[in-house]
Amino acid sequence: MAPTPNTPGSRPAAVPVGGQPARRKWLLPLLLALLALIAALLLSQCGDNEEPSKSSESVPSPTTTTPFTAASSTGAPTASSSAGGVAQADVGTVTAGGVNLLGAQSTANLTAQTGQQAVGRAVRVQSVPADEGFWVGTSEEDRLWVQLTGTGGESDYKVKQGDTIDFTGTVTTAAQDLADKVGLTTAEGAEQLASQGHYVSVPSSTVKLSS
Repeated sequence: MAPTPNTPGSRPAAVPVGGQPARRKWLLPLLLALLALIAALLLSQCGDNEEPSKSSESVPSPTTTTPFTAASSTGAPTASSSAGGVAQADVGTVTAGGVNLLGAQSTANLTAQTGQQAVGRAVRVQSVPADEGFWVGTSEEDRLWVQLTGTGGESDYKVKQGDTIDFTGTVTTAAQDLADKVGLTTAEGAEQLASQGHYVSVPSSTVKLSS
């Protein structure tokens, strides 16, 4: 039987390929508009949340620091106070012209400070190999020779190994035969004294135990 042709005004049996119902044409724009609205709301909420955090940041108030040089309430001297011109922070040292004579540069520092006043503060006696001379410092390698002077010899205080002492003297160039004159042997550091080429000449009356 031959197919019956569509007559004018008759309803088609199917939608042609590629065709869309009319209601789908406005569905996609509506979804896009809804998504844009949601994104705008989220962005506005984020902006509102950031504003309080910025305004809530407190500006630190200026603080008043107490100078380290101020004396303590107990009246004890602080680290910046001095005794005999040398700060307590310098205890355990021998200084001249503001330079520490102990340490890696001791030989160069001794040479540069020749003739300058040397002040020892709470420095340890390493050994006493001579009647009027002894080594002071932090170790057998890091030490200086102290030679006592004065017609009265040593003071009432007798220097002993291991003592911690204070003194005031002068950086002096050592004669080549100083070790022999004071009776210093090789085992007692004669070569070290010759290598340094300097010692600290100290009036015996200035030597005292550190308090």
